[in-house]
Amino acid sequence: MAAKVLDTTRNAVPFDRANVPGPKMAKAVQAEMAGKLISKAKRPLLIIGSAISEEGIVDVIKSMAEKGIPVAATGSSLKRLKDEGIEASYVNLHALVSYLKDPNWKGFDGNGGYDTAIFLGHTYYYASQLMSTLKNFTKIKIISIDRHYHPNAQQSFGNLKPEDFIRALDVVIAQL
Repeated sequence: MAAKVLDTTRNAVPFDRANVPGPKMAKAVQAEMAGKLISKAKRPLLIIGSAISEEGIVDVIKSMAEKGIPVAATGSSLKRLKDEGIEASYVNLHALVSYLKDPNWKGFDGNGGYDTAIFLGHTYYYASQLMSTLKNFTKIKIISIDRHYHPNAQQSFGNLKPEDFIRALDVVIAQL
């Protein structure tokens, strides 16, 4: 039996039907392309929210951190990440977006700002508004590898079933 082809561009409509930010909405992206975009970023930042309870997500975060992508823990995610041995900088998501907007911010490591923000595991309506801020007031590339389509990112998966979501994240990791 042939393996089911994973299409992460299907069902690319706002998860919250009222979240239609205008004509400029995220391009639905295949998992392979999301991984390639992340791997080509000069200064990526993985921004983790507290909705990381699905099986396999922490392993994906660990893999990305091991590949040199710095991790910003927001909400209550820091304890979970530390329990799993993942090094992360704790920051309030709202404050982080303010820092990212500041062209003089030197990042968590002091080596300069970030060119790509990768969102994973956030409360949908909260992350969406903060992605909108980044989209409209910075040149930072915004990639959502969350389970739901985020129209305020530049690249986003469509709305995915839980089992397809984990498969998609594994494909992203394989491209790094």
